[in-house]
Amino acid sequence: MPFQPVAGLFGSDVPAATGLQTVRDPYTGQDVYVVPRLQPDWAVLHVQEADAAGNARIYGSVFWDRIMSRAARGVILTAERIVPTEELAQRPELTVIPSLLVRAVVEAPGGARPCSCASEYDIDRAGVEAYLRACSDPAALEAYLAGEDQALREPDRVAAATSSPGSRAVRPVMQGGV
Repeated sequence: MPFQPVAGLFGSDVPAATGLQTVRDPYTGQDVYVVPRLQPDWAVLHVQEADAAGNARIYGSVFWDRIMSRAARGVILTAERIVPTEELAQRPELTVIPSLLVRAVVEAPGGARPCSCASEYDIDRAGVEAYLRACSDPAALEAYLAGEDQALREPDRVAAATSSPGSRAVRPVMQGGV
């Protein structure tokens, strides 16, 4: 849908300040303000399982990821595991993001950290707090990200993240243009 109706704007300065348009409500015949749809260029989403083609399963709440995958012009998936397409085909109803929306897939065990990944790991509250503190200062954020990047490259961390059967280090699996 190219727009979304929004209630409660008549009598405010918001429509004039933002250039919002009105349409006639087909049920009441009254005018209603509408806002244009959001369409980001990219949605970068982390999932538990994906195949190399870009079909993805999300275990847990799928609400926002499903919506973002449909709103964006292209999707980049990071996945805890890359699984054979045949495995996804056994239960196709569990595929939340179809490959036709996906432009790249990266196997990235632990890729949602410091946030959680349902059934894989919980939120790292200290990690989130460190990130939020770093966000207030560009130099601090750069140092935080460099530290996280270095930590991800440590042999013990890579071994832990890739120790499950069939796992490999972070690597692109499929790429394509938008």
